[in-house]
Amino acid sequence: MNRLVVFDLDGTLHHTECALTPAIAAATSDITGKEAPDYKRINRLYGEPLELFCKELVGKDDPDTFSRFMDRVKFHQKVFLPTDGKLYPGITEMLIELKKRNFDIAVLSNAHLDYVVLVTETLGIRKFFKQLVGRGECPSKTERLKKLAKPYEKVIMVGDRYHDIQAGLENEIPVIACAYGYGSVTEHKGALIVYTASGFQELIINA
Repeated sequence: MNRLVVFDLDGTLHHTECALTPAIAAATSDITGKEAPDYKRINRLYGEPLELFCKELVGKDDPDTFSRFMDRVKFHQKVFLPTDGKLYPGITEMLIELKKRNFDIAVLSNAHLDYVVLVTETLGIRKFFKQLVGRGECPSKTERLKKLAKPYEKVIMVGDRYHDIQAGLENEIPVIACAYGYGSVTEHKGALIVYTASGFQELIINA
C-alpha cells in the first residue's frame, strides 16, 4: 500500500514563534516606522497567508506595501532562523520513523514555497519530504491536498489550524490536529487530537 502523510509546517513541525515572530515584528516596524507589534498578536495569525499578516499588522495590503513587507520579512527570517529556529520536540525522530516504515511525507503550507524550503533546509529536515507545496497560485488548501493525495491509497493530513482540518475533512481523509500549535479547540472538530509532537507516531501508523 502506498501511503502519504501530509504535514502543515508552522505550528505543526516548526515552532514558528521562536524565529519567525521576531522576524515579522521587525519587518512590521521597518515598514511602519513604529514600535513592533506584540508577539501574541502575530502568533494568532499563523496559518493565514502572509498577505493577511501585512493587512493586520501594517494596516495596508496594496501590492507595493506587501512587496516591501515580504522583502523585510525575508531579510529578517534569514537572520533569525539559523540562530533561533526550532522544531517541536520529537519531530525529527518521528520523521525518521515514518521513513523507516515507508511512508511518503509532504509539507502543505499556506506560506510561499521559498519560505517552506528555507525553513526545512535550515532546520535540517528537507531530506525527509517527497514534496513541498506552498501557497502558489492556488489559495485553496483543499484543492492542493486533493492533488497531492490522488496517487495514494492512504493519506493522512496533520495540522494545527482550521485550513488543515477543513482540507482533510473535505477530501474525506483522516486528520490529526496539533493542540500545541496555533489553532483553537473549536478549529479541531472532526479530527484526532495530539497534545505533543511526540504523540503523532502511533496515531499516524494506526490511522
